[in-house]
Amino acid sequence: MYLGKADVNTYDKGVEREFLVSNGTGNYGSSTVIGANTRGEHGLLVVRREDSTERTVLASKLEETLYAHNKKYQLSTNRYKDLVYPDGYRYLQEYQGTPFPSMLFVIHSIFLKKSIFMPQSGTSTIVKYELLAAPGEVGMDIRPLFAHRAIGDVSGSALKPAFDSSYSEEGVVGVSGRGHISHISFTASGDMTSQWSQKPLWYENVVYEKDEKTEGLSADYLWSPGYGSIKLRSGCVLYVVLSEEPVSYSLEEIKLLENETVERTAEFVRGAAIDSPYSGVQDMIQSSSHLVTDRKGASPAIFSGFPSVEQRARDTFISLPGLTLATGRTETARGILNRWLGLANAAGGIMPARVTHNGEPSFGDIDAGLWFIYAVDKFSRHVGYEYARLNYKKIEEVIERYFDGPEKLGAVMDSESKLIKYLGTPGTNHWMSGETDGEPLVTRKGYLVEVNSLWYNALSFMSGAAKLSGDSDAAEKYEKLASGCRASFEKVFWNKEKKYLFDWVDPTDGEYDDAIRPNAILSVSLPYPALSDELGRELFATSWDELYTTYGLRTLDPHHEKFKGRAEGRPDQKKKARLRGMAWPWLLGQFITAYMRFNPGSFEMGWSFVRPFTSHLRRGCLGGVAEYFDGMMPYIPNGDVLSAMSLGELLRVIDEDLKSS
Repeated sequence: MYLGKADVNTYDKGVEREFLVSNGTGNYGSSTVIGANTRGEHGLLVVRREDSTERTVLASKLEETLYAHNKKYQLSTNRYKDLVYPDGYRYLQEYQGTPFPSMLFVIHSIFLKKSIFMPQSGTSTIVKYELLAAPGEVGMDIRPLFAHRAIGDVSGSALKPAFDSSYSEEGVVGVSGRGHISHISFTASGDMTSQWSQKPLWYENVVYEKDEKTEGLSADYLWSPGYGSIKLRSGCVLYVVLSEEPVSYSLEEIKLLENETVERTAEFVRGAAIDSPYSGVQDMIQSSSHLVTDRKGASPAIFSGFPSVEQRARDTFISLPGLTLATGRTETARGILNRWLGLANAAGGIMPARVTHNGEPSFGDIDAGLWFIYAVDKFSRHVGYEYARLNYKKIEEVIERYFDGPEKLGAVMDSESKLIKYLGTPGTNHWMSGETDGEPLVTRKGYLVEVNSLWYNALSFMSGAAKLSGDSDAAEKYEKLASGCRASFEKVFWNKEKKYLFDWVDPTDGEYDDAIRPNAILSVSLPYPALSDELGRELFATSWDELYTTYGLRTLDPHHEKFKGRAEGRPDQKKKARLRGMAWPWLLGQFITAYMRFNPGSFEMGWSFVRPFTSHLRRGCLGGVAEYFDGMMPYIPNGDVLSAMSLGELLRVIDEDLKSS
C-alpha cells in the first residue's frame, strides 16, 4: 500500500484514509494517515482490561513539533469545532503500509519518517521517528494526549476529571486519570537524549466528525502531562513507547521488537496460499493478520472486525475459509474449529453465538451450528476429511440439537416438512435480528430461507461424513432427511410470480414475506445447493437485477416501501438502514460463488465483481474492507472499518472460485 502526496494533500483526503496496528489480542492503535482522529474509537493505544467488557482509549495521539531554520513546524492535525489546526498534513509527502504504517514528512531538505507498530509481547504501541535527512541539527517536541475513556464515552467539558502524572528514575512518565493508568517513555539512538518537561495542558473540543450523534458534533477533551524534547541529527532514530504497564526499553530491545514485528508481518504474507494477479491481494492478506489471532499460549480466534473486536460464531465460520485456509493457516483453522466445537459439546451440542472477552460462551444464534458445519465442510475440502471423520460424533451432537429444539437454540426441525422452524424464543436470533424503539428491524418467523439453505447443506455434509465414519445407518438417515428437506424447500419457498424465494414462510398461519432479500442467495451458493439449477438460475438473475451493487448485495429490494439506501439521519434510522437496504460484501462473496457455478470458466467476469474493491482498499481502513456500504451511490462504507466477514469472503472467492487453473 503506497499513497503519494496527491492522495493526502488536503484534510478531506487525509481523513478518508485510516491505518490500523494490532497485537493479536484485540488491542490496537488506529487513526487517519494525517494523524487527525475522526472517531471515538481512534487512538494510538486502545486496550481492553480483563475486568471490562469495553475497550479503553488510553493514549489518543502525539502532537509533534519540529524546530529548524529558526522556525516552528507543527506536524499534527486536529479538527476543532470551528477550525482545523494545526495543518501538519501539508508536510506529508507519502504513506506506506508495509511492513507497518509509515508516513514521510518533508520540510524543505528535512525528511522525517514516522512509523507505528505494536509488538505482540506486552500491551504497547511504539512510534518510531527517523530523521532521514537534514542540513543540521533539528529540534523536536513530542506532546502525548491521553483520553482514558471507553471508546464510546466521548467526554465533554463537564467531565474534566483530575489527571496526574509522575516521572520515574527510569525515565517513564506515568499518567493516571478516569480510573486508568498508562505510560510513555522515550528511547533514542546514539548520544541523543530526550528531556521531559512537566507542563500539563488540556486539549478541548477535539471533534470526531464520523461519530454518530443525535445533535451536533462529537467533541472530546484530552489531557497532556507535558512534552519530551530532543535534538536530532541526520540518521538519528527516536522511539516513543506508549504502554499500559511501565516499561523502559533499551535501544537493542526495541530494535528486537521491531524486527519481530516486521518478520511476523512478512511471514503472514509469505504463508498465504493465494497466487493472484489482483493487485490488492497482498494488502488484503496483510490486513487479515489483524483479524486472526494464533499467539502462543492463547486460544486461536477470529475477531469480528475493528473496532468491534468480538468473537462471534457467525462471523468466525463465514470468514474462516478466506482468513485462514486461503492464507495458508490450516492449523490455525483447525484450532479455531476445535475450540468452538469444544464449547458446543460442553453445552450439550448447542453452538454458542459468541465468546465473551473473558472466554465465556453466550447463546442465541439459531444458525451458529449450521455455519459451523459449513466451516468444517470447507476445511475438509481444503485439507481432507480426516478431521470430520475423527470428530464425527462431536459434530453429530451439534446437528442433533436441531431435532429436539432446546430453548437456548430457539429452532427445531419440523418432522413433516424436514425444514427448520424458527420458534421466536426470546433471546434467540437470526442474522437479521435487531430492534429499535421496541420495533423489529426486520419481522421474520417460521421457516427462514437462509437457515433452511444451511440446514440442507448441513444434512448433506453429515450424510457423507457418516459414510466416512463407517456409520451406514446414520448416513442413510441424513440422506433421507436431506432429500425430504430439499423437496419441501422448493415447494415451500419458491415464489413463481417473482421468480425468487420467499424470505420466510410461517406454516402456522400461512403468512409469508415476498420481499426480495439477499438471504435466498445461499440456496445456490453453498457447497450443497438447496435449489435446482433451473430455478437457481432464475433466482440468481433476480438477485443480480434487484440486489447487486458494486460493493455487495442490498439487504432489501430498492423498490420496497421500507427500503433505506443510505445510513443517514438519526441513529435509529441508521440502524434500520443496516438491514433495510445496506449492501454487504460478505453476501457478494456468496453471489460470486453462485455466478461461477452457473457460468464456469467466466473468470474475467468473476474478477469484474472483485476489482472495484481496489479503490476501496485505498480508502477507509487501508488494505481492509468495511462491514457494509450504502445501498445507493456513492456507496459510503459503514460499520466496522475492517470486517472479518467482508474481507474473508473476498479472499475465499479469490482462492476458491477465481483461479483460472
